[in-house]
This record gives sequence, structure tokens and C-alpha cells, in this order.
Amino acid sequence: MTAQTATPLRSRRRGFASLMRLGIATLIVGVTTGLAVLLLVWIVHSLEHLVWGHEEGPFLDGLAYPETWWLPIVTVGGAGVVAALGWYLLRRFGRRIATVEQGVDGARMPWWETLADTVIQVGSVAMGASIGKEVAPRELSAMAGSKIVKWFGLDARWCRILIASAAGAGLAAVYNVPLAGALFAVEILLAQFSVGAAVVALTVSTIATLVARPLVGDGSLYSIGSVEVNASLIVAAVLIGPLMGWGATSFAMVTKKLARFRPEGWKLLVALPLTFTAVGAVGAAFPLILGNGRALATAGFDLSQPALLLIALAVLKYVATAMSLGSGAIGGTLQPSVAIGAALGAAAAAGWAFVWPGADGTALAIVAASAFLASNMRAPFTAIALIIEFTNTGFDLLLPIFLAVAGSLAASKLTSPESLRPFAPIDPARP
Repeated sequence: MTAQTATPLRSRRRGFASLMRLGIATLIVGVTTGLAVLLLVWIVHSLEHLVWGHEEGPFLDGLAYPETWWLPIVTVGGAGVVAALGWYLLRRFGRRIATVEQGVDGARMPWWETLADTVIQVGSVAMGASIGKEVAPRELSAMAGSKIVKWFGLDARWCRILIASAAGAGLAAVYNVPLAGALFAVEILLAQFSVGAAVVALTVSTIATLVARPLVGDGSLYSIGSVEVNASLIVAAVLIGPLMGWGATSFAMVTKKLARFRPEGWKLLVALPLTFTAVGAVGAAFPLILGNGRALATAGFDLSQPALLLIALAVLKYVATAMSLGSGAIGGTLQPSVAIGAALGAAAAAGWAFVWPGADGTALAIVAASAFLASNMRAPFTAIALIIEFTNTGFDLLLPIFLAVAGSLAASKLTSPESLRPFAPIDPARP
């Protein structure tokens, strides 16, 4: 064999070896992400059962209200005390916790500090805190992915793609939304499309979702019956889109501004318990505002509450989530956004029935939730995929959802010139 023929052969062998390393790393990252989500979901279910007496908590999943009126005050307030102490100790004595975005860019994500941070997050949600739980699985999965990629000697590009895919798969596995998880990795974390990134993100997301299903289940997050699309719904979607865009932009701006003034040190030990206790007190009267928002979204999709009450609950959820995040809590706004949008959409459906009868109220609530979430996340394709997978409505509502999301984003752009930049979740604003 001549030197000229040996060189291409060695190059092909190296390329095949690199491809094998990437494939094995992808498989291991997917399995590890699924196991990480299983751990967090087990913690949530265990705490819910211990505190509320259900396998799944009453405020997170729309089950029965507590038997004693004071239970939300004590439980959510207690969560504030525990979370404040935990985050205070982590920030004072632990290594700095990198955000998911920083981890994707190569920052070191410390093992024990990240694990403790995510456990505090999901524990707070399980006890009724009005924050989203989606940041924790993304954070823990990204950390695990960042450790795994170092073992395989992959180049920086593939390391970045795998860590982002792990974070997206954490979202996918905790909600059983594999497509949305992959889109989250590509559209938000990587902010650029390539065939290689799409293949890795879809593979990791699918594997993680399958691994987590023993606890998460294989059904959609919300049980939605058949919905009907007609001219009344189309017009309502066009009109409600900009309203949701303005509301979501306000929500994103308020939470972002409050996050800049998060209390630190001893102030955290005072502000967080007081805020959580206040949220619990409001939740004693309006339990649907507690938890990550699933109960309120369910009420919106089911049209089970009066329109005026839904508007009040949406406002209370807005305030409770913003104040919780501004008082030092770490968490997300994904599910709270879905809840606010669904509640407002259901209320709007009741009013729209007097203007043009015939629009499906549940469908309009889903459309409004899509529009609100898209502007809050600044990621329209991920938001649309999330809502479709959350509600298992398939392609039935795509046209009104597209129209509402387009109107929402346009209104959001007019309200805030920076609103269409890639989404930066609340959790990066760490003290």
C-alpha cells in the first residue's frame, strides 16, 4: 500500500472513530438525562404525597383542594424558609452555579452545587411555590452532559451541541414533549440550525423521554377533547394574539427587572419566606394560583371557572410568580405562562360568545396560551410545539395558533424592540 492510499484510509478510520464516539456519547447523555429527570420527578411526587396526601400534588395537577385552609400558608411559607436557607448556604459556601447557557458555552457546572440547587427548585414547586419547575431538569441535565462529553474527547462544537441537547432533553423528559425539547435546544440554546445538531438533539430528547416515562408517563400533560376550528375561532385568534403579546411582554419585563434586585445574604433569609408565606395566604383563598400553573391551565382548558374569576386568577398568578422570582427564588416561567394565557383565553371565549357565537372555548384557551408562551419565551416554534404536545391536539389548531402567535410576536416587537432576541430564562440572574 502506498503512502498516498494510506493517508485517506487513516482519515476515514479517524472519521469513523469520531463518529462512533459521538454516537456513544449521545446515547449515554440521553440515558443520563432521563435518569436525572427520574430523580427530580421522584422527589416532586414524594414531597407532594407527604405534604398534600396525593401521589401528585393538588395545586400542580388540578386534584382536590386541601382539607384545612391554613395548609397552603404553612406549607408554602415553610418551603420559603427551607429554600432561602438552602440557597443562602449554596451562595455563601458553594462554588458558583453556572446557568444552562453558560454551561453550553463551556463554563464549568459544579456537580454537588447544581444538584442541590435543582433539588431546592423542584422541592419548592412540590410544596406549592408559584414558580415553574422546568429550569431544574434543564440545569441538572446540562451539568450531567457537560461531565460526560469530557470523557469522549469530542471537539468544542459537538460538546456544545450535546450539552444543549441534554438541557433540551431535560425539558422533554419532565413533560413528555420530545419534539419541543429538541427545538428548545436548537432554537434557543444553540440559536442556529444544522443537520448534525438536529439529529443529536432529537436523539437525546427521545432517549431521555423514554427513560423517564416510568414516572412521567406517556400521556399528554392536559386531557383535551376534540376541538373545532371555524371562522369565529379564526377571527378571535387574530384579535387575541396581540393582547397576549402585550401581556406576555409585560410579564417577561417585570420578572426580568425584579430579578435584578433579588435580595442577597441575610436579606434573602427574610424576603423569600415572607413572599412565599404571602403567596400561600393568597393561595388559601385561591388554590389554583399555587404550584407551577398546571392546575390553573387545566381550569382554563376545561372552562370550569367563571370568566371573571379566571381573569382574577390570571392576575394573581402573574403577581405571585413575579414576586416569587423577584424575592430570590430560582425557577421558570414556562408553565406559569401557559396558565396565564389559558385562563385569559378561556375568559375571552366567554366574552367572544356574545360577539360571534360558535368559537370553541377550549380551542381559544389553547390558542391564547400558545400566543402568551411564544412571546414570553421569544421562541415561537418551541412554544407551538410545547402547546401541541401538552394538549395532544395534533394539527387541528395549527392555523389559529399560527395567526395568534404571529400577532403576539408583532405586538411584542412593537412594545419592546429587544423582545424577539433569543430567550434568556429567569435563572441566569443569579446573585
